[in-house]
Amino acid sequence: MHYPAMLLLLLPGGAEAFRICAFNGQRLTLSKAAREHVLDTFVRILARCDIMVLQEVVDASGSAISLLLRELNRLDGSGFYSVLSSPSLGRSTYMEKYVYVYRSHKTQVLDSYVYEDSDDLFAREPFVAQFTFPSKVLPSLVLVPLHTTPKAVEKELNALYDVFLDVSQRWQSQDMILLGDFNADCASLPKKRLGELVLRTQAGFQWVIGDEEDTTVRASTRCAYDRVVLHGGRCQSLLRSAAAFNFPRSFGLTEEEALNISDHYPVEVELNRAAPGVPPLGLAALLLLLLLLLPRLGLVA
Repeated sequence: MHYPAMLLLLLPGGAEAFRICAFNGQRLTLSKAAREHVLDTFVRILARCDIMVLQEVVDASGSAISLLLRELNRLDGSGFYSVLSSPSLGRSTYMEKYVYVYRSHKTQVLDSYVYEDSDDLFAREPFVAQFTFPSKVLPSLVLVPLHTTPKAVEKELNALYDVFLDVSQRWQSQDMILLGDFNADCASLPKKRLGELVLRTQAGFQWVIGDEEDTTVRASTRCAYDRVVLHGGRCQSLLRSAAAFNFPRSFGLTEEEALNISDHYPVEVELNRAAPGVPPLGLAALLLLLLLLLPRLGLVA
């Protein structure tokens, strides 16, 4: 192995993480996206993620997403972004889309489908997608987004287990991430009922956005509505971190300014490209290693 490369692997954070995000854009339309400060903030949020699942996209023509994508590709020189969009989904005249925005030099779509909701359990049935993943441990990864309706949170989240089974059978993989605005807290789903969900009682599901997390912008609310749930040993072994992204604090926005963007924070999970191996060396050990390697690198007389 080339020594500088070996040192990189031993340094903390040496292995680049892959960030997957979900964000309820709160009725994202073209007229909303075209407002300069809204567009700027959305683009900055999207640029943090390798894959972003946007929800509550109310944009039948696709013009809002085209605008976001154009500005995103202008801003971020780290690689071209592409889009995968569901059809408009809903039971009435009000329809929403799930939209994946992803760095196409890091990942590609392998397959996708809208879950066949024959019993009409979902207001907006999941739009499932399988992506390539830059890891020898996990060469592909499935994302299962859901934006529940507050009137039927428990029913929809329990039905999400059936989606998991359907995906597992279709693609012969149990490594997947279920994510989105689950409305899984506060008045929509009390914590007692939350603990009785199939996705809580069934083994193997790891809820990485905790019940005490706040994913809401308003100071008057503290609810963990937006969630990320991992399933599969390989997927879970790559977990580096998970959190809600407080974009008002990071971007210096007032609550009023932030609410023009959304009343939700994005939630995100970072996956390593390799399973954890040798723990990072301490400072003293790194210095000793450098002293031993410097003569071989020709950096000392």
